[in-house]
Amino acid sequence: MTKTLTVSQSLRRIKSLKGKLAELTQRATATVSYEEKAKPAFDFKVTRVELAGAREQLVTLEAAVAKANAITTVQHDGRVMTLAEVIRRLQEFKSEMSWLSQLTLREGTSVSYENDYDENTGRSIRRKVDTVFVSDLKETERVAELQKLRDAFEGLNDAVESANHRTMVEWTDTVS
Repeated sequence: MTKTLTVSQSLRRIKSLKGKLAELTQRATATVSYEEKAKPAFDFKVTRVELAGAREQLVTLEAAVAKANAITTVQHDGRVMTLAEVIRRLQEFKSEMSWLSQLTLREGTSVSYENDYDENTGRSIRRKVDTVFVSDLKETERVAELQKLRDAFEGLNDAVESANHRTMVEWTDTVS
């Protein structure tokens, strides 16, 4: 049966199907072996059939969304892009923001001590070691870059959200 859904509706259904798959997988795992006198509440073979049906629905719906994303375009900052491209750009924005946030920026002098052997005195001595750290990215620059990335992400994400509510997906549900 062919159904027409928006991308937003499809994404909610995909999330639900993934939850159902996890539940059915856990159920099948728990019921594959059991004591002869303690038959489980759910039949393993029936659960596997349900699992295969949910998996089929998930794969076909994800493919239908991917097809819609490949042909639907949005305009953002003077550029026309497919939703597929925008989704990948959003993923890269997230990666870059995460990476920038995790960078260790060190500047200044760090003092440490190390033990050394002095051949003249025949004794172990403790020496002061000054380590000078230089950062090619200043904290204020990082904050500014992160804000710029967040703003770009939000603008692009708004374009996707808007498109997801108006883009239709034709999905053939072979299970229902």
